[in-house]
Amino acid sequence: MQPVELGSPLLQLDQPVLADATLMYEFCQDPVFERFLTVPWPYNSRDAETFISLVIPSGWKSNDEYTWALRAPQTGEFLGIIGLRLPSGSVGFWLGAPHRGHGYVPEALRLVADWAFENGIVSAIHWECLVGNAASARVAQKAGFTFAGEAPSIAPYRDGSHPQSWQGWLHAPDDRSIQPGWPTEALSR
Repeated sequence: MQPVELGSPLLQLDQPVLADATLMYEFCQDPVFERFLTVPWPYNSRDAETFISLVIPSGWKSNDEYTWALRAPQTGEFLGIIGLRLPSGSVGFWLGAPHRGHGYVPEALRLVADWAFENGIVSAIHWECLVGNAASARVAQKAGFTFAGEAPSIAPYRDGSHPQSWQGWLHAPDDRSIQPGWPTEALSR
């Protein structure tokens, strides 16, 4: 599939470019990434360049994973990443620390879900995060996902293990309102 651009007044989703590699590298130095994400650690500038120039284009070409850069629509500034893996329908995302708290990732999830459902890419989207990643849980809850409990992760962690993860689902017919049943410890932080 050819890459698709998505957008709203709040956010633009398009392809990361090599000019984004410096900010990607800087954002990925966040200790939160070491603890909760599957990105290589330590993350170096070559990891960002390889992800942008090889991994992302390969995912679109093979229809294995569709990845977008999150950008501020007024400036085009690179804010973070969101991806949809197939055939699992799993979504993954991260946002640079300076851009958190503005509703960008719930909006990115809405844009990706709308596109994926309207085009028959998937009928349900799976979300997971390592247990304790309250920020990711809040994003999924705000996007209307239903909490499905705790289980070993579908996506392997960087050491190949499948640690316990919080999991949730968003189905095409869901109304996207905030659903009950989320771990109270995640949402109270």
